[in-house]
Amino acid sequence: MKKHLLIALLVTTSLLPAQVLDIIEDEAKVAFHFVDDEVDGYFEGFSFTGRLDLNDLSNSVLSGSVETNTIDTNNWLRSRHLRAKRYFNAKDFPKLTFKSTAISGTMQSFRVDGTLEIKGIKNTVVWNFTNDGKTLVGTTTVNTTDFQIEIHNDQQRNKTVISISLPYR
Repeated sequence: MKKHLLIALLVTTSLLPAQVLDIIEDEAKVAFHFVDDEVDGYFEGFSFTGRLDLNDLSNSVLSGSVETNTIDTNNWLRSRHLRAKRYFNAKDFPKLTFKSTAISGTMQSFRVDGTLEIKGIKNTVVWNFTNDGKTLVGTTTVNTTDFQIEIHNDQQRNKTVISISLPYR
């Protein structure tokens, strides 16, 4: 009886092979859209430090970082200004990081709850991801004032949509 149970267990688990993703870091894109001023930009230097298994999302971790000094808004002066101490303070805080606390959904569409850290300030954010079979695309919305980045005095005018594109093999 034990032998039959063991064989059944092995057959069942072998039908669901792990699909741990190999994120292609060099092709990943982290972009943002500062809504009030219609400013688009991006970060480079993405590093993936998680383990994402599409067949076992609840036991997966999505984590990574980007280099703060790579912020680019296609306007040299504005980008340089954003790297300064008043905003992202790239000198003292060289990375923006994220680490998931929970992942739920299906391999085609899933939610990632976690902690985003900017300038040493940690806040909870929720990402919504889709998967087209080659790339994971996630979006979240943050208010920059939650990270002591105040572009406008009116908090409601500091809404930013962040998107990430993670190609994988």
